[in-house]
Amino acid sequence: MLPETVDTSISLLESDNTQLNLVRWMHQCELMKRYYEADVVFIIQETGSHFEVIVSSISNSRLFTTGTSFEKDNLLFQHLVHSLPDGLNIDLSQHSSHPLPEELAQANNLLTRPILWPDGAHFGCICVLNAKITSSASNSFMLEPFQVLLQQELTLYCQTQRIESLSMRDRETGMLNQYGFIMMAPRQLSLGRRFGAHAGVIFFELYSVHSPEMIEEKHHRLLGNIIQDTIRTADIAAHYNDNQFVVLVFVDSEIDLLHIGRRVDKLIFQQNEQLKVDSSCNYFTPDSTVKLAPMLEESKKGLKSEQLKLEQLRLEQQESEQEASAS
Repeated sequence: MLPETVDTSISLLESDNTQLNLVRWMHQCELMKRYYEADVVFIIQETGSHFEVIVSSISNSRLFTTGTSFEKDNLLFQHLVHSLPDGLNIDLSQHSSHPLPEELAQANNLLTRPILWPDGAHFGCICVLNAKITSSASNSFMLEPFQVLLQQELTLYCQTQRIESLSMRDRETGMLNQYGFIMMAPRQLSLGRRFGAHAGVIFFELYSVHSPEMIEEKHHRLLGNIIQDTIRTADIAAHYNDNQFVVLVFVDSEIDLLHIGRRVDKLIFQQNEQLKVDSSCNYFTPDSTVKLAPMLEESKKGLKSEQLKLEQLRLEQQESEQEASAS
């Protein structure tokens, strides 16, 4: 199973993948190009919306440069990516089972091997276009070391992501992350209840007045700093996920939770008039036996974005029931 931070539907060119050495991938493409005496060697990734060239060897045609994309319904690339581990050797001049992309219209030969994510999901494939057909280079056998190297690097990348997600600190803000909060907060909650303290859970969600795309890493840091300056030492705050932050606070009364929410919203608006904070909170007395997870779930439900998700889910269920009754 892949870490939650690894989204296979996003191109490596768009994701934060500093652990992957794409320059080395390009050098390997150059080596394969020389060995096979090919026109070009490139690596394709299957994303959620299309097939995209991640790296390629140097080519005069410039048809398969980094970032070149092909439609998701392209049957040829679907066939290449989902082929057996030994790969394929296709004579494109005689190929008629799948329509060829325009970029391959003049090509004669294609060698390929699939690449897999560590959990066995299909990442993409290596493609060698117009290899010289000789006894030593008429099959994709010599692509195997390259195939293994790429899969090992994807495994290392996922392992690094898993280690980072298990670390209790969030890289953007320096606060606890979700894992750290779940590890630390129950003990603090238990301690507070033992001393008769009233507790509350507050969720904050950062959003832009104009567009969600305007939210940047610096805005997360800004909200994180404001939250940490607002709460007391005994309270615990975390960058929970994406634009959401959570705080376990110990207060005297329920009205204190609302004061904290309004104060955070006011402070961030003073710093940046394009930013707003939605908040949702729940209050728990010392004699409450509710565990942390239900407390978080109950508090999170009050956020506008969560209410919108529930409403969309309800509408989808209604539509499904109507379609079922109509059929």
